[in-house]
Amino acid sequence: MPAFTWNPADAESYRDAGMEALLWRPAPRLLVTRIRGHASAAALRFYTGHAEQEMRHGRVAVFHDWYDLASYDAEARDELKRWGKRHNADFIGVHYLVRSKVIAMLISVAALTLGRDLVATTEREAFLAKLTAAIAGTPR
Repeated sequence: MPAFTWNPADAESYRDAGMEALLWRPAPRLLVTRIRGHASAAALRFYTGHAEQEMRHGRVAVFHDWYDLASYDAEARDELKRWGKRHNADFIGVHYLVRSKVIAMLISVAALTLGRDLVATTEREAFLAKLTAAIAGTPR
């Protein structure tokens, strides 16, 4: 299976002032996102709408490249928490690539709170290795 290419032409996209969100479906029930800039509640709804479509076919694995996420609306954060709780059982696992070790730690705390598999890293190579394994059907 070829490596994931991050080709924007292959992604569905959402843009608003100061941000770009891209979403790929490289395999069944596998979503990959990349957000750059300031995330709004509208950008979150772009993602959740696509995720809910995939959830109709079974549990979903998600890989979020949020390394270049500069900031987000409080409304987006709160809505993501509520939505995540409602769909807790609909995920196989959610992986995050983030810039800050503090953000990675906060995601780990959220995983404990939700009782869900949320994995955050600041290491691009580790994130990409897990993504490649998921695409090949051999999750790590």
